[in-house]
Amino acid sequence: MSKKTDLRIIKTETKLREALAEMMKDTSFDDITVFQLCEKAEVRRATFYKHFNDKYDFLNSIVKTRLSEIATKIEPICNLESPVDYFTLYINGVIEYFDDRPLILSNILQSSAFHVIFDIIVDCTHSSVVNNLMRAKDCGSMRDVDTDVTASFINGGTAMLLLSWFKNRTITKEELLLRIKELLKNFFE
Repeated sequence: MSKKTDLRIIKTETKLREALAEMMKDTSFDDITVFQLCEKAEVRRATFYKHFNDKYDFLNSIVKTRLSEIATKIEPICNLESPVDYFTLYINGVIEYFDDRPLILSNILQSSAFHVIFDIIVDCTHSSVVNNLMRAKDCGSMRDVDTDVTASFINGGTAMLLLSWFKNRTITKEELLLRIKELLKNFFE
C-alpha cells in the first residue's frame, strides 16, 4: 500500500490482515481465495485489487511491514555499532512474532506460500543486514569486508537455522539465540 497516511487504506489493510490471520487458524493459505478473504474482511474485491496483485502480494506486504516494525523496534535498544547485538535482537524479534502466532506459523510451513514467505523474509532482512553492516563499518567496529556478500552469508545461514528450528524445536529459543550469537561473534571478531 502506497499511501500509509490515508486512514481508509490503513483500515482496509488492517481488516484484511486480521481476516487472513483468523482464516489461517483453520484453513490452509493455499485454500484461501481473495474472494473469501474479502468477504471475511468485508472489503470489496475491487478495493483489494486496487492495492494488491493477488493474495501472495498481500502476504508480501504483511511480512515486509512486520519485519520493518521489528527493525524499527530494536534500533533504539541496541548498540548499532555491534552487528552481533543487532542481529541477535532482530532474530529474537522474528522468533517472537511467529511464536505469538503458532497456528499461522504451522499453516505457513505446510503451505505453498512457505517459499514465498521465506524469500520475502530473506529479501527484506538482507537490506536491514546490509545497512547494519555498513553502519558498523563506518564506526570502525567491523573489518573491511564486502557488506553485500557478508549480509547474504549471514542472512541465508540464519534463515536456514530459523527454518530448521521452527520445524523441529530440538533446543530452546534461548539456546538457539546463544548459538547464533556465538557464531556471529566468531565471524565478526
